[in-house]
Amino acid sequence: MAWSTGVWFLLILIQPVLSVFASFIDVPTARKNGNLVYYSPLLLSSALKHNKIQLHGGTLFDYYYTLSIHKSESRNKKAILYSYIEGMINMLDSFSKDQDDVKIEANAYFINPHTAERLGFKKVKTKNAQKIIMLLNYVPITISYTIAMGKLSIPNIFSLKSYESTIGELRKNRSKLFTMFERINK
Repeated sequence: MAWSTGVWFLLILIQPVLSVFASFIDVPTARKNGNLVYYSPLLLSSALKHNKIQLHGGTLFDYYYTLSIHKSESRNKKAILYSYIEGMINMLDSFSKDQDDVKIEANAYFINPHTAERLGFKKVKTKNAQKIIMLLNYVPITISYTIAMGKLSIPNIFSLKSYESTIGELRKNRSKLFTMFERINK
């Protein structure tokens, strides 16, 4: 529409709406095509490509179907953490020892760097492209965050941090993951 009418501000108005509904179409399609791999309801990755995967927390699609805005913030946070840890354990189980050199990249605005390091991730400089992607997806991220918090909440995406690791490094910390998993499951 913006192209045909020459009214470019339509792109600014339409993009947030498209970004909200995109995950309800893109995620199931990408999963079916093998471009996304789910390790738990709220942890997924890009398909293995060039010996690398990009780890992602759940999308708006996943948050909408997994969490409830009617549950407490602490209950939803516990469910998110449980799903992330379960997903990381499942991810490790899905890779053989021959694949310990597979590189993992992840971006998060809410993961504590100390916790990430304890699990085997190292903090790296965030790429500008990732910052732009976060900005373009601000509306669905805000809706997901609101669902998780159980009330209208605005995430600080400017605190975006990037992490890297390998399957081998994470595998060394599998017992820590499993201990955290059991503690949350109680």
